[in-house]
Formats: sequence, structure tokens, C-alpha cells
Amino acid sequence: MVVLAMVLLLLVVIFVPRANIRLTDVQYQTSSCDPVTSSVVAIASVTLTNTGGAAGYIVVHFYVDGQGRATSGFYVAAQSAVHGTLTATISGCVYHNYRIDTCYPQSDSSTC
Repeated sequence: MVVLAMVLLLLVVIFVPRANIRLTDVQYQTSSCDPVTSSVVAIASVTLTNTGGAAGYIVVHFYVDGQGRATSGFYVAAQSAVHGTLTATISGCVYHNYRIDTCYPQSDSSTC
């Protein structure tokens, strides 16, 4: 009976469609320095591709100089891609380091 249960579980894992969302492209843009506010606007343009057999939801975090500056969730249909942007206004007209991170939340309305 245990062997049968394990075989059934394995079949479910193999054949039930799942989302497989990956970050496939990121491009960063920075505005010119605003001399009045001494700030720049940084934009991260992302492409997320789902090669899985089911739709899914993924959260994207935009970090500037190691600090989280913007977060957005994206719904990606099965076998498709979506494009999105995350925007952050940054004080200081100097060079900044940018990074994107993704994660799967426990539910569509939560973050991770």
C-alpha cells in the first residue's frame, strides 16, 4: 500500500502542470540628475517568461545600493512572457548599484 501511494504521488508530481517562471531579461535606466532635488529616477525593465504548463505569480524586488526600493507582483500565463517596470527615486547624483531578485509568494496576495 505504501508503494502504491508513493507511485501515485510521483505520478502527480510528474504530470500535474506547474508554473516555471524565470527572469529572462533586465535593463536598467537612470534619468539625468535633477539639480533641484539632487535625485535621479531609476527604472528596472524586466521580462518574465513562464515555460510551465500552468499560470503563476511571481514577486520582483528592485534593490538600489543593497536596499529594497520597489516591489511588484506579476501574473504570468502558461507558455508566455510579460514585461514590467519597477521605478525608484534615489537621492544623490552619484553612481548606484542595481539588483533584481525574484521569489514565489505563498499566495497571490502576499509578498515574500
